[in-house]
Formats: sequence, structure tokens, C-alpha cells
Amino acid sequence: MISIQKIKLQELDHYVSSSAFKKLKNKPISFARVSSYLNNPRANKNDTVLYMAFSKNKLVAYRTILSDAFFIKKKKVSFGWLSGNWVHAKYRRKGFSTLLFNEALKDWGSKLMYTNYAVASKLVYDKTKQFNLLYDLKGTKYFTRFCLADILPLKKKVFKKTKILWVVLDFFLNILLDFRNLFRSQNIENNYKIRVNENWEDSILKVSNNTGSQNLFLRKNKEINWIQNSPWVLTNTAAKTFSKAYYFSLYSKNFESNFYTIYNLDETLIGCLFMTVRDGHVKIPYMYFSQENSKEIASFLLNKCEKMKVKTIVVYNESIEKKLNNQLPFITKKAFTQKYFLTEKLDSFLNTRDGFEIQTGDGDVVFT
Repeated sequence: MISIQKIKLQELDHYVSSSAFKKLKNKPISFARVSSYLNNPRANKNDTVLYMAFSKNKLVAYRTILSDAFFIKKKKVSFGWLSGNWVHAKYRRKGFSTLLFNEALKDWGSKLMYTNYAVASKLVYDKTKQFNLLYDLKGTKYFTRFCLADILPLKKKVFKKTKILWVVLDFFLNILLDFRNLFRSQNIENNYKIRVNENWEDSILKVSNNTGSQNLFLRKNKEINWIQNSPWVLTNTAAKTFSKAYYFSLYSKNFESNFYTIYNLDETLIGCLFMTVRDGHVKIPYMYFSQENSKEIASFLLNKCEKMKVKTIVVYNESIEKKLNNQLPFITKKAFTQKYFLTEKLDSFLNTRDGFEIQTGDGDVVFT
């Protein structure tokens, strides 16, 4: 006997405090995500955010939805991001993922998007023939230090079992790398000033509004503050323990996120960046600047990479990539893409793909 349980946002806090949730061997949502969902400035209390399938009272599948909205000609269009789809190993290929997806599609009025997807999840979405490609971001991932212990265990179990060997190898390879870099000529300019987590003033809003095309999702201070204060990745021991029963991002040894405002030497604001660093891996979910200031923005990133000895950095900006290609002492690099898909129902609100932009922080990826 298969049963489906749905949890609305207004019910979420009570549910995760219930004895039923505590008894679950596999947790369908982390407390970090619960806090994020409850504080989401674009969520409605009646949004259904958690779907669960039970077989004989055993949780065998779940799906979570993140509430959001985009704006077309100042008109707000609410929708949900498909996020966190899981099926128990013994119950896969039996239609549970599709079952929960169809429930979400119905409840959300066919207004859904997704990005940062697993291959298995995309196969489910493709079968529905409900989705169109919205945007295809192209960028570059730079590997600036050896991090085999981070990469290989994710690919095969044998690498996971021998992780200590890769940790040791990374250690010695990075010693050699640091020695090589001692003899490398560095000429990074410091022709800028930095402020960290500055309150959003009119000048910051002006930069975010006037750099490039109009962002489809119109992220402003309220959303950036929410994202920064509600990460899905935590560094405490409670998160480490809980992560054993939860199959998505929750625990890291180190995680930080900061909003940087960059000024030239005349104290004129020239750019804003929201940056996350997770165990030495850097992402830049949001970046606002004019192309004429790309030199200063690149210099900031170069100095940041050198100071923090980051392992990787992903950049989705052609002008910044050109400068990093010439000045960043990377080991290797690879092309990166991030695709966004939306339902045909949502697509009907868009008359064109021109005149707006999407940044890599749009979607649930920004929280991890």
C-alpha cells in the first residue's frame, strides 16, 4: 500500500518537531533547510514544500520544493524550484520519483523550474515533455591546488576507501606547487578597496540595477541577506551527525559566505560580489559590475585566491575569465555549464529570451 504525505510551509516547523519525523531512519529535510524555507521572503504559507511516499509506513521517496518568483515587466510570477529528489535504493525504477513529481506539478499549477540536477532526475523531467530550456550559462572551473581527495571519492567507491592516500598525495603535491609559485612573477594590482557585508545603500542598488541586462529574479538586499543567513551547509557537530541520515548537502568542515562591495581609489563603488567558500572551493553566485571595471574585479579575485589558497574557483563571466587565464596560476581548467529549465506554463509568461539575465546563484545551488 502506497501513501503520499504532503507538508505545506505553515506545517513544516510542526512536522519536523513531531515524533513521526524523529522516527524516520532517512530524513526528508534538514533543519537548515527548514529554517531557510521558513524565512524565505518569497514563500507563501500555503506552498507545498515537502512530498513523501510511504510503502507500509516506510519512507521510500521524497521531494522538496523551494519557493521563488521571477518578474516580467514588474509582474511577479511565483513558482517552485525542484530540489532534493530521493528514492530508496530498493524502490528505484518503480515510478516513485515520477509519482511525487506529478503531485508537485499539480499542486504548483505546472509552474516549476530546475537546475543543478542529477542525471536520474533529469530523465524523469524529460519523460514528461513539460520543460523547455530557459538559459545555458557557460563558464570555467579553475583548479588552483591539488584536491584529488575531494574529487576522486565522489566518482568510485574504491577511491572513497583509499581517501587517506589521496589526502597525503595532495599534501605533497601542494608543497611542490607552493615551491614553484615562489619563483612565479606576480603583478596583481591592488587598485581597489573592499568592504565586507556592507548594508545595501542606494549606490549598491544602483550598481545591481544598472550592470548588464535585467536579472529575471530581481535579487536585492532582502534576498541576499536571507541567502547569507540561511545556508543549507553547516559546520557544527549536530549537522555532521544529522547528515548520516540525510542524503543532500548539509555538513562541511568549512563554509562561509560574504557579500563584497568593491570601490576604486576614489571611493566610487564599482562592483558587488556574493561569494561562498566551501572547504576551499569558491563559487560566485552573484556578481554585479560594469565591463569597464573588470580589471579591478579580476584583481580582487586573484588576490583572494592567493590569500586563501583556494582549491578551485568557478567563474561565469567572459571578461573575468580572460584575465584569470593570463594571471591565475591554475593547474588545469575545464569548461562548465549550468542549465536552467522551466515548464511550458512558466515559459508562456516570457515573450522572449532577450533583455534579461540569470546568475549562477539563481536556484537552490546558492545555498550550498
